[in-house]
Amino acid sequence: MRIVSQKVKLLACCLVAHAMICAPLVAQTSPARAWPHPIQARIKDGTNKDLFVMTLGDVDTPLADGVFDPAADELRLKDGTVIKGYYKDRLRVRYFAPIDKSHFPLPPAGWCSWYYYYQEINETEVRRNAEWIARNLKDYGAQYVQIDDGWQGAGRGQSDNRDWTKVNAARFPSGLDGLAAYIKELGLKPGIWLAPHGQSNEQVVKSHPRVFLLKEDGSSASSTWEGRYLVDPSTPEAREYLKDLFRTLKRWGYEYFKIDGQPIVVREYRTKRAFMKDQTEDPVALYRKTLASIRSAIGPDSYLLGCWGIPLEGIGIMNGSRTGTDIVAAWNGFKYALRATMQYYFLHNIAWYTDPDVFVVRPPLPLEQARAWATLQGLTGQALLTSDRLMDLPEERVELLRRIYPAVDIRPLDLFPAERDKRIFDLKIKHLDRQYDVVGIFNYDEDRPSLVYLNWQELGLPANRPVHIFDFWNREYLGAWEHGMTIELNPASCRVLTLLPDEDRIQLISTSRHITQGWVDLLDQRYDPATHSYSGRSRVIKDDPYELRFVFPRGKNFAIKKAIARTEAGELPVKIDNHQGWATIEFAAPRTTEVRWEVAFEPAEFYRYPVREPSNPWIERVSLDGVDLRWNPPYQGVAGYVVALNGRPLGFTPTNVFTLRNLDPDAAYTAEIRAVWYDGTLSEKGARVEFSLRQLLPQELPLSALTPLRLTSGWQQPERDRTFLGTRLSLDGQSHATGIGMPTDSEIEFGIAGPYTTFSALVGIDDSYRSNDPRSVEFTVSGDGKELWQGVVKKGDRPLPVKVNISGVRRLSLRVRRVGGDGGRVPADWADAKLVR
Repeated sequence: MRIVSQKVKLLACCLVAHAMICAPLVAQTSPARAWPHPIQARIKDGTNKDLFVMTLGDVDTPLADGVFDPAADELRLKDGTVIKGYYKDRLRVRYFAPIDKSHFPLPPAGWCSWYYYYQEINETEVRRNAEWIARNLKDYGAQYVQIDDGWQGAGRGQSDNRDWTKVNAARFPSGLDGLAAYIKELGLKPGIWLAPHGQSNEQVVKSHPRVFLLKEDGSSASSTWEGRYLVDPSTPEAREYLKDLFRTLKRWGYEYFKIDGQPIVVREYRTKRAFMKDQTEDPVALYRKTLASIRSAIGPDSYLLGCWGIPLEGIGIMNGSRTGTDIVAAWNGFKYALRATMQYYFLHNIAWYTDPDVFVVRPPLPLEQARAWATLQGLTGQALLTSDRLMDLPEERVELLRRIYPAVDIRPLDLFPAERDKRIFDLKIKHLDRQYDVVGIFNYDEDRPSLVYLNWQELGLPANRPVHIFDFWNREYLGAWEHGMTIELNPASCRVLTLLPDEDRIQLISTSRHITQGWVDLLDQRYDPATHSYSGRSRVIKDDPYELRFVFPRGKNFAIKKAIARTEAGELPVKIDNHQGWATIEFAAPRTTEVRWEVAFEPAEFYRYPVREPSNPWIERVSLDGVDLRWNPPYQGVAGYVVALNGRPLGFTPTNVFTLRNLDPDAAYTAEIRAVWYDGTLSEKGARVEFSLRQLLPQELPLSALTPLRLTSGWQQPERDRTFLGTRLSLDGQSHATGIGMPTDSEIEFGIAGPYTTFSALVGIDDSYRSNDPRSVEFTVSGDGKELWQGVVKKGDRPLPVKVNISGVRRLSLRVRRVGGDGGRVPADWADAKLVR
């Protein structure tokens, strides 16, 4: 153990003392059922293919197709059908077992060094970030400080940093044990990264003759990213070697172990079986024995994270898996995390905790994009590690962290992989006597704004009853409306709305502490209708302004006449804000503690304005099956507008635009718009417009103007109008404004039902691909599952024209595949891809 400076020791002691006084209060506040227990489940999309559903608490929703019993791996549908082996057989998760939550009831939350420092990490920077977490984020639930690549060997370069027996003393003068001890003194938990199955130090290999895969001449039988040598899983000596390695790391004080390159290890064991000293056992079973050796060394109280890709072979031994590729500190990084969530979230908190990789919020990432990334993490409850230089974050970025830590006990309702990047994340929460939805709505396009329609019935909410709407990030109440709502989003952004069905009384709709708005902080809440008063208890964080938000029945108004907040030490100052239709109280405590509060309301005047009808409605086509309805607002004030289509009410919009989707191209439609006041009173007259979608469709339609039905790819995904590398499509020196850029071994599918008869494009390998690799790319066009066209292009070939008859086709698929062996992804372009009438 190394000696740390007196100054740093003093800081650590102060922080420990603070931690003892202000221990973080982050445990779940609802009584937890013993896991594993049956859970509600969906096994397929409903009418809205854009809907992605999660649950928190003992939720009951009409969206469920049935009930899944994880202990029996059995799903019972509402019609009585029983699907046995749902995960093992239907989803092909061979080693499925319910996650063991006895040691880790919640996913890990904290910080990782990699995505700011990469291999340029050092002890001083780890300490600085750990101290910042202890002061600013520990009470919110951050626990882990994970040191990534760069601590070992020479600290950089693959051949130099696959030696786990040597710590880089120049960068870590106190040693890894001294640093772990310091992190623990701060009340945090140290974590460490390594690729343990690999090794590049020849002396280590020579001193362990039965540990590594070797050829007869003594050379390596497996040289990969994992290391120049690979552990032979078939020998007891190899498994003892792994135990010794992890016993050392455990003795140093580490409690979180991120083991990298696991899919490479599994692949090598399958293909290099001939070099194993014992070839009688299944390679995957042997791989699991190496994991069992690691587990026996670190014990059940240490967190084991498999990385990267999706090492399903580790289920039942690993606590979690990093399911995505390496992120980047840009919008593409968010989209990598999104894709991993879509593909593998069905495993989260059921088989293990999924980790779509870290998230970042630092500039120059725009604030709206940082907020979207934080929302993705907060609403899904996956492993929650950020990777910024925390001391540099502006206050507005720190605020994002405060509102999503800790990760909570969220799990999927949707027990199936999503084939598209869904835009509506519906988290259904049941907590105390509150059942409400927290809905994240996303626009993934960096260039174009978008409109998203929330249909109450599609969300499992009452359609004909007012639903209160609160905007969490913007801290504003949007009213109570029937049927649904259209939301307008900026490019690359999100909104988070809390939806609470009206119960014709004063209701608590939101709290400010956490994106789940009550689960983390609200211990008790009670309403007395006789006195129009609320009382409750909340966990609050030191010096963090805590707000309770109340809403009133539509058309009625109340005002807070008195509010009290008290701790054991005495009363706290309370700020009251009364608004028409809603009210808030806010208080802050000088330490992290429990606060009792009381709020008394009295009737108040409701101001009403006689709204006037809008005028001059018009239609803008936005897709094959959708239009945006627009109009001129009246000069006088309105709360918003309600829209009906062919006499059927659709819902509310606060702005003068409403999106209409899933339209029949051959049907005739009449849309009506009426202005509405906050009490639900409509304008006497409405504005009407008649239209037919077929009349609006152009002669030629770029395929990139459509939203995909399905995306199938590995760690990257197709991009409209640019390659997956982020540049404009370019073939043979010619730039193309529209089209689809795809990495090889991926597929994209569109719904194209309508009047179009021809698909045309120009295909080839994008000019951005600089490799001289002679392998080819195969392009395939399919319609409704039937192959319609296929062509092969090599690097340097002239672009190949495509023209395909698609008459009667409803689902058009484009697929690209690399021909000839393994290798990196190749950017393949469908330039000027379009539908022609």
